Amino acid sequence: MSSIEYSQRLLNAGLLTAKELPDILAGRVSEQALRDRFGKQPPDTHPARSAVLIAAKGVKDVEQEVTSYADYVELFTASLERFLHLSALIVPQHLDASAFEETPHTWAVAQHITGDVSIVNGLIARDEVFLALAHRYGGDDIEDLRDDAVDALQEFLNVVNGLYVVEIANRKVEPDLDFPLANEDVVPTGSHQLLLRLYTEVGDFVLVLSTDAFL
Repeated sequence: MSSIEYSQRLLNAGLLTAKELPDILAGRVSEQALRDRFGKQPPDTHPARSAVLIAAKGVKDVEQEVTSYADYVELFTASLERFLHLSALIVPQHLDASAFEETPHTWAVAQHITGDVSIVNGLIARDEVFLALAHRYGGDDIEDLRDDAVDALQEFLNVVNGLYVVEIANRKVEPDLDFPLANEDVVPTGSHQLLLRLYTEVGDFVLVLSTDAFL
């Protein structure tokens, strides 16, 4: 088991706070130190999925979508590791969209999966985190938020959603992908919306899941 998996299990159990996550992700707190502090935890082979299920409890109108949302989050976090070389820890709590009304200087990218399904996936990040994520995907040549960084993260989202489309197509679902969209200072307003805060080594951002456009 990796330290990230163990830490996610601790988060899901309510034993860690968000303030502790940057030190864990940066390697300043070892897995052994965490085990010495918290000991053995109940087994969970899919802690990222469990985080989504916990966050969705009590959120209105997401009961029908929670399984597909959990599937997507598992793929998304694996893609962060694969393409951006970033581990992620998910706060197992739904974030209210009103939090963005007082959070200026953010950028959002999103993409709509259509066809037999209707799912919109995207992320919202503060300017500096958005740029850092774009650097991880597109390289250090990316300097401009409005153009280079947006292009890089739209491409990343397109890759992730392409993988997701293949995954759900194997279940005899016929999906299509719309072109990714981007905007700044977004307050997400999607239907059946679930907002999850993810922490990474380059900062935290919000993953948005809904059934229609939220930009």
